[in-house]
Amino acid sequence: MKDMEFPDWYLKEKEKARLKLKEAKPAKYGLDFSLQDYQREGKSFKKIANLRELSRPVQERMESVGLSIDEKQRSGSHLQEDNFTTYLKAMKSLLPEGVVVMDTDEAIKTFPWLKDYYFKIIPKNLNKHTAFVNAYSQSGIFIWIKEGVQVEFPLQACFYLKTSNYVQVPHNFIIAEPNSRIHLITGCVPDQECKDSAHIAATEILVKNAAAVTYTMIHNWNKDSNVRPNVGIRVEENGTYISNYLLTSEVKSIQMYPTAVLARNSRAVFNTMLFCKGESHIDTGAAIYFKGEDSKGEIKSRALVLDNSHLAMRGNLSGRKKCRGHLECRGLILSKNAWAEAYPNLSGSRDAELTHEAAIGKIKNEELNYLMSRGFSRDEAVSLIARGFINLNIPGLPPAVNKYIKEVVDLTARKSI
Repeated sequence: MKDMEFPDWYLKEKEKARLKLKEAKPAKYGLDFSLQDYQREGKSFKKIANLRELSRPVQERMESVGLSIDEKQRSGSHLQEDNFTTYLKAMKSLLPEGVVVMDTDEAIKTFPWLKDYYFKIIPKNLNKHTAFVNAYSQSGIFIWIKEGVQVEFPLQACFYLKTSNYVQVPHNFIIAEPNSRIHLITGCVPDQECKDSAHIAATEILVKNAAAVTYTMIHNWNKDSNVRPNVGIRVEENGTYISNYLLTSEVKSIQMYPTAVLARNSRAVFNTMLFCKGESHIDTGAAIYFKGEDSKGEIKSRALVLDNSHLAMRGNLSGRKKCRGHLECRGLILSKNAWAEAYPNLSGSRDAELTHEAAIGKIKNEELNYLMSRGFSRDEAVSLIARGFINLNIPGLPPAVNKYIKEVVDLTARKSI
């Protein structure tokens, strides 16, 4: 795919961004690292006609992040390997007319009006990671749901890293026109042989009047992966946005702070489940800005923290008009060397009703003793407590993911004994 195929505005934007990249500032939160340590150019991958063409180990990695290989109860599938879209399929019997699913690069070439949406929700120079996406993005998924279209089954997208010492840089868009509805499941995972990889992404989501978007993101990284998924959301009047995020693996570092801006009578919910392991440095959170009256929002985070991992949970609710919001951050520490911090922040006027709960602690001996007195082993008791703690009852998760969560909880609990 040659740059000359892109529109002039896009080529000029890329050129300008690359010239200014050295001026970009580090992210406010999370560990800093050099993006220059990673290669951006690598081998290309051939397109496939069916996900079954992938090797069984690759299929298993994809399944661990919620992807359905046989695509049952999926309205479409997208696979990006490194920086190349190798599979894109819409299930015509399940995906109604009025839904456009494309590789982002192809969408930019196809729709001149996309210029008006490009880095309009996320500031392009928010930090060096967004600036890097602006300068070097390749591929990504573009989803446009036209007015009144209701998509019953989720779309699924997988961002798969294959090459060691490589950075994946997708730019994703979801544009939901008035009264539309969609659920996107994204799974991000590297190959088991992929070393020292990075995933730097920008995802811009526009939920128009009375539309509803559910965005489920599931991550299963390697222990030397650096991950920076930047997500920005704008929800117009009467719209609904629901975010589900699940991290199941050790990771070198991850920093994410999705931010939603809400108009009148709109709603946003962020659900986060974290399994913090090994030497992971994890800095996650979310922010909701209540710009319209009667807007509502909720941020809920649960984390199991063990080994030598370090976790920072952040949340921000800000409203100057009549609005309601609740923020909840809870961490359960399962190892003596693990560390967790919570940073809840509320700011509002007299008409704003904003609340928060934050708690970090360990399993109490009386809880263990009670369950063990009922015949459970210590392992079983720890697993039961951990499972009850981490469970957010997130609707719409694939059955395979719920099963995987149970397995991860049990393994995590046993490891903490």
